[in-house]
Amino acid sequence: MSSEHSGEGPAPATTSGYREVKLKHGGQRIVYPTTLIHRRPGLVIVRFLMQKGGGPPRLPVQVPPGSISYGYFWARRPYNVYRWLRPDGALIAHRFDAVDGVRISAEEVVYRDLVLDWWALPDASLIEEDRDELAELTAAGELSPRDLARANEAARQVFSRYRHIIDEVVELERRFITP
Repeated sequence: MSSEHSGEGPAPATTSGYREVKLKHGGQRIVYPTTLIHRRPGLVIVRFLMQKGGGPPRLPVQVPPGSISYGYFWARRPYNVYRWLRPDGALIAHRFDAVDGVRISAEEVVYRDLVLDWWALPDASLIEEDRDELAELTAAGELSPRDLARANEAARQVFSRYRHIIDEVVELERRFITP
């Protein structure tokens, strides 16, 4: 795997074939084909086309076919953010994931999933998911005390700052994503 973008000149404006690699507990590796939108030291933005649509179970989120997910990954933050947009550009929702070990390279962004997720809906409500799964995995020894602390730090930051984080993502979108 190559190292993070050196900062010597900008990364390509967009590059097809970039990968998002999610490492789940138990060793499962999920690879998502994406398009690289922007990469600099410590940050990568990717685009994923949600061809089939659908929506997460148990949540009031419907995703029309052809919607777009922009993923924002920071090397040092305990969360990532997805900004989900309808084909017409209207906001569907923002999703935050608790993560660790984010590694950004020229070919891919790789991270460990720490189970907890949050949905920030357009009505400003914030919904946490999978707290019970986090507790079960920690009790079973599948997540370490460090993983639990990192997930809880992500929760603290998301609950206290999610509107500011969304504002930051909107600004990054304005700067780097062509409408």
